[in-house]
Amino acid sequence: WVDAHADINTPETTESGNIHGMPVSFLMGLVKGKFEGLDWIEPCLKPQNLVYIGLRDVDKLEKQILKENNIKSFSMHEIDRYGIGQVMDMTIEHLSKGDRGESPIHVSFDIDALDPSVAGSTGTPVRGGLTFREGHYLLEALHS
Repeated sequence: WVDAHADINTPETTESGNIHGMPVSFLMGLVKGKFEGLDWIEPCLKPQNLVYIGLRDVDKLEKQILKENNIKSFSMHEIDRYGIGQVMDMTIEHLSKGDRGESPIHVSFDIDALDPSVAGSTGTPVRGGLTFREGHYLLEALHS
């Protein structure tokens, strides 16, 4: 999940009320009860099969959800510290563990993962994001 935001709020934890900040919670089955119009969504994502890359604007309660579910994440601070190459090596190693086997990888790449100086066409820009080359390398590494 390549994004500036974790998108793992629930209707109970959201500060903004924006549903676009909740898709991961629906995919993981964290939403309690039925949510009108979205009750057809079945949980299909296990926390151990999720890796966040590029986080830099995460709500306090989202951080708690990440910690409670032991979800692997790499903030921009960690990308700056380790470099995108090592972050991708750690990501691929993490995704190779457990019961995933040879399962395909689904990539959610939100444009706001990139720095606004590279891709400003988003309603939720956050400075300090991935460079164009880091974003490209990330996808190259997953492809190979």
